[in-house]
Amino acid sequence: MIEIYDINGLVETVEDNGDGSGLCTFYDSEGNVTGTEQLTGLPIADPEPVTTDPVALLVSALRDPLANLTTASASTTVRTAILNQRAALDALLAALETP
Repeated sequence: MIEIYDINGLVETVEDNGDGSGLCTFYDSEGNVTGTEQLTGLPIADPEPVTTDPVALLVSALRDPLANLTTASASTTVRTAILNQRAALDALLAALETP
């Protein structure tokens, strides 16, 4: 979201939906919404490239399921993350073994 301010505070926000459309919202000096405008023709970002590098896939498979664990995570949360990591690794290994 883009916020536009003047000396009185927030006057406008622009929300980009990522599909070329968006919403512009206008505010008065008290912060009240005074109007909105649907936007079209906004730039669309290129999609993230899909990696097929086996090493990058392996790193992702090992890292992603454990990303949200902390030292305070419950044992069931840790067990679930480890099982998810194992499943991701098994699927990756199976895909690498398939000609």
